[in-house]
Amino acid sequence: MMSEEERLVKILQLSHSQILAGKSYSQEEAERFLDQRLYEFRDKMVGTGVAEPC
Repeated sequence: MMSEEERLVKILQLSHSQILAGKSYSQEEAERFLDQRLYEFRDKMVGTGVAEPC
C-alpha cells in the first residue's frame, strides 16, 4: 500500500512527463472546455425541465 507522499510523487511525476510530452493545457483552454461543458449541462437540464426558471 502506498503512502500519501508516494501517491503525490507519482501524480507529480505523471504531470511532469505529460508536460514534457506536450500534453498540457493552458488556463484559457481549460476554461473554454469547462464553459462548454457547463453550457452542455445547462442545455440538457433545460431540456428535461430541471433547470430553475428565469
